[in-house]
Amino acid sequence: MKTFCLLVCFVLFAAGCATPPADRSAQPPSRAALSTAPEGDHQKAALAYLRLANDPSYPDAERQQFRLQAAEAMSYTQQATQALQLTESIDPTKLGQDAQTRLQLLKARAWYALRNAERTLQMLAITPPSQSANELLDEYHRLRGLAYTQLGNHLEAAREYVWRGHYLFDEKALTDNQQQLWHELGQLSAEALRALRHAPPPDEFSGWLALAEISKQYQLGPSELQPLIEDWHLTYPWHPAEQSIIDNMLRRSDQLVLQAKQIALLLPLSGRFANAGKAVRDGVLAAYYHTPAEQRVDIRIHDTAEPAQVLPAYAQAVEDGADFIIGPLNKESVAALLERHSFPVTTLILNASDHTSLPENIYQLDLAPEEEAAQVAERAWLHAYNQAAILVPKGEWGERLAQAFSQRWQELGGKIASQIYYDAKENDFAQPLRRMLNLDLSSARQQQVRSVVKRKIYFEPRRRQDIDFVFLAAFPRQARLIRPQLRFHRASDLPVLATSHVYSGAISKELDRDMDDIIFADMPWALKTTTPNQGIREDSLKLSIADNSLQRLLALGVDSYNLISVLKVLEEYPYERFQGETGTLHLNAQRQLQRQLSWAQFKGGLPQALQQVNTRDDGEQP
Repeated sequence: MKTFCLLVCFVLFAAGCATPPADRSAQPPSRAALSTAPEGDHQKAALAYLRLANDPSYPDAERQQFRLQAAEAMSYTQQATQALQLTESIDPTKLGQDAQTRLQLLKARAWYALRNAERTLQMLAITPPSQSANELLDEYHRLRGLAYTQLGNHLEAAREYVWRGHYLFDEKALTDNQQQLWHELGQLSAEALRALRHAPPPDEFSGWLALAEISKQYQLGPSELQPLIEDWHLTYPWHPAEQSIIDNMLRRSDQLVLQAKQIALLLPLSGRFANAGKAVRDGVLAAYYHTPAEQRVDIRIHDTAEPAQVLPAYAQAVEDGADFIIGPLNKESVAALLERHSFPVTTLILNASDHTSLPENIYQLDLAPEEEAAQVAERAWLHAYNQAAILVPKGEWGERLAQAFSQRWQELGGKIASQIYYDAKENDFAQPLRRMLNLDLSSARQQQVRSVVKRKIYFEPRRRQDIDFVFLAAFPRQARLIRPQLRFHRASDLPVLATSHVYSGAISKELDRDMDDIIFADMPWALKTTTPNQGIREDSLKLSIADNSLQRLLALGVDSYNLISVLKVLEEYPYERFQGETGTLHLNAQRQLQRQLSWAQFKGGLPQALQQVNTRDDGEQP
C-alpha cells in the first residue's frame, strides 16, 4: 500500500518528466472489467495506467486518458483521497465530452467514499449532456441518490432513483433500483407523501408517492387495500412500478398485520413505580378510545408492582386468551419475565434487558437515555464539529450518558477535549465550568506572570479555544442554571447540545428563557410536532392523571398500543418506519424498536422545531 501511494505521489510530481516507455504488450484491464475485479486487481490496474500516463511516447491527450483511467481504478480501492489528488493533475480540456463526464463522476464517487455528501452533490451540480452514454447518466443519478440518502433527504434520493430508472435496461438492475426507490419512500410519513404530491397524474414521481402512501396504511386488510390499489392503477395506468412491489403490499397486509382481539397490560399500578405504570396505562387507553369502536379490542390489566408478580401475571394473561402483551415496565420486572423459557404470545417489553439477544416473540420499546446521547453525537457530527466537551452529573445516570455519547462520537471520528462531572444538587456550577473551559489554568498563568514581574497586571481570563460544542446531560433545574453560567464564563458562543431531559415537556417561557440557544432532541409528543395520531394528545388530557414529568410515558403507552398491528410488518421490512409519538420507529435485527427523535432549540424561552442539518463538508470519513 505504501508503494502504491508513493507511486501516486511520484506520478503527480513527475507528470511532465521523461521516463522510459512502458511495456505496451501488457495493457491494464478495460474500465468495464474493473467494476467486477478484486481490489488487488484495481491496484495493479491503477499502477499500470499510471506508468502509461507517465510515458512521454504517448500523445498528451492519450496520457490524460490514462491518468483518468488510473484514478478510476484507484476509486474502486480504499484510496479515495489519492484518487482525488490524481484528478487534480488531469487537464479536462484534453478530454472528450464523455471523458469529462467520467472525471466529474469520479470526483463525486471519491467524495462519497469519504462520506462527504455535500461535496458529492457539488461535483454533480451540472447534469451531463443528454446525449451522454446511458451508463454515465445511470451513474450520475445513482451517486446523487446515494448522496441524498447519506444526508437523510429521502425525498430527493427517491427522485434521483426515478430518473435513474430511465437509463436502466437490465431487468435485475431495474428491480434493484425500484427497491432502493421504495426503501427511500418508506422513510417518509403518509402525511409527507400526501403533501409532497404536487404534480397531477399521470406524473411518474407523484404515482410513486401515491403508491407509497397506500402502503403506509398497513393496518388495512387485503379486502380494503385492493380497491385502493385498483384506483391507483386507474389514475396512473402506465406507471412503471413493478407488480412485485404491489404483490408484497397485499401479502404484507394479508399475512403480517396482527389483528389482536385481546391484549394484556403488565404494569406496576402500585408501589414505587405506580405513577409511571399509570401513565403508560393511560397512554394505552387514550389510543384505545381514539380507535373506531368496531376496531377496539379487549384490554385486561395486571398489576405487576413487584418482580415476583410478573410470571404469574403473564401465565394468567396467556390462559385468559391474550394474543398481545404489553409490559413489564421497570427493568427488574423485565428481567423476571425473561426467566421464562418460552413466550407463546407476542410481547412488547418496555425496558431494556441485559440479554444479548431477545427470546423469540419478544420485542422491546423503551425510552433509553443512551439512545438520545448517541443521536446528539450524530447531530453534532452533521454540524461539522470535531472537539466535544462533556458535562454530565455525578452518578450512574451521568456515567451512562457520557459513555453512550463518547462511544458514538468517537465512532464518528470526533474527539473529546474534556469530560467534567458536576454535582446536580448544587446551584453554583462555576468550579466544574471553569475546569471544563480551562479558566483555572488561565488564572494560574496570570498568578505565575504576576509573581515574576512583581507588579499588578491587567488580566482577562481566556477560555480554551479547542472546544467546538458542549454535550450537556441535565434536567431543567440544572440546565436553567448552567446555560447562563456558561455565558458568565465567556462561553456564550459555545454551542450546547443536550438530550430531552433539559425540557420539562411543558411550556414555561420565563423559566426556560435562561436556556436560550440550547439544541436538544425530544419526541414529537413533547414537542407537539405533527404525527399521524396527534389527536390522541387531546384525548389523553381527558383520561390521564399524569403530570408533565410523565408525559413521555403517556406517549410510550400510545405507541405501544398503535404498534400492535404493525410490529410484524416492521420486522419483515426493515426499511419501514412507523411515525410514532415517541419518535420515528424502526425495528433492528435484535427486535428492538429504535427511535429517531425530533430536534428543537430554545428561543425566547420556547422550544422551536429544527430541521435536519446536513452541513458537514470537510471530507472526513466517520
